[in-house]
Formats: sequence, C-alpha cells, structure tokens
Amino acid sequence: MYNFSFKDRPNNQRLELHRDIYSDINTDIVRIFIDFQWTYRNMQRQYDLLLEKNGLSESRFIVLMFLYQAPEHTLLPSVIADKLGATRATVSKLLKGMESKGWITKSSSNEDKRAFFICLTDSGHQILLDFLPKNFSIVNQLLGSLSAEDLQTLSTLLKKIEHSTQHYIQEMEN
Repeated sequence: MYNFSFKDRPNNQRLELHRDIYSDINTDIVRIFIDFQWTYRNMQRQYDLLLEKNGLSESRFIVLMFLYQAPEHTLLPSVIADKLGATRATVSKLLKGMESKGWITKSSSNEDKRAFFICLTDSGHQILLDFLPKNFSIVNQLLGSLSAEDLQTLSTLLKKIEHSTQHYIQEMEN
C-alpha cells in the first residue's frame, strides 16, 4: 500500500496504480475531487482565520445574520437550530457563549413561560456591521480572479454537484 499524505496529492499517473484494484475508477474525477477538497479546505482555513481575528466563528456569524434579518431581530432557539442545521444542544451552547459576550439576550415568551426568544443586542449588531466589510473583502479576494463567465460556470457546476450530493443522500437513506 502507498503512503500518501493529503499534501502529497496524487496525479492521474499515481491514481492509475489503483486501477487493478478498483476497475471502475475515473482518475480524472478522483483527481478533481481531491483538488476541489484541497482548494475548499485552504479557502475555508483563510476564512476561519479572518473570523477568528474578529472574535467570531462561522456559526456565530451565521446566527448574527439570522437575527439581523429576522423580524424585530428576534428568533426562537429552535428556529436558529433548524436554520443552522445543528442540534438544539449545540445551539444552546453557542447561544450561551454569545450571550456572555453581550451579543444576544434571552427574553421570555408572554404566551409560553417555558419558551424564550433570542434577541440581537446593539453590541451584536455592531459586531456584525464591523465584520461585514471584511467578509465581503475576503470573498472578493478569494473569488475575484474569476470572470463573470467563470462565476456563472462555477455556479452551474456547484448546482450539479449539490444535485448529485442530494441524490446520493436519498440513496443512502433508502
């Protein structure tokens, strides 16, 4: 067996070595998949560094955006969990940290004393407003070398990949 690290990504020639074991391997697809993963991880690493420099995580930023866009800047924790695609326990921990930073507050529901709402504070709003220009700047830097046609092609390709991914998920659920 070969000992490859992720940084030592295989080219088509090295992938061909596996053809005797995996006869249905499409080396072009495998190589592009590895390149895609590598590029995404590198891009995500840079984005995560920017978030960290601004005291944020991707989840915190997304929650701030959800609240900013919500009517009266208020949402139920269960709605945040659903929108984020996370468990309520994970979101509860996330919200606790954001509350301790003063970015959100909890307020009780008038209709159900067990329920509470999450509200964006002025401080949370300001954190978001301070970060958004940096967010747009890094996004433009990371994708700015693409032409309008490239962006359209990338968008189309990502939709196809998402469609294939959803199809795979459905197959696995059956």
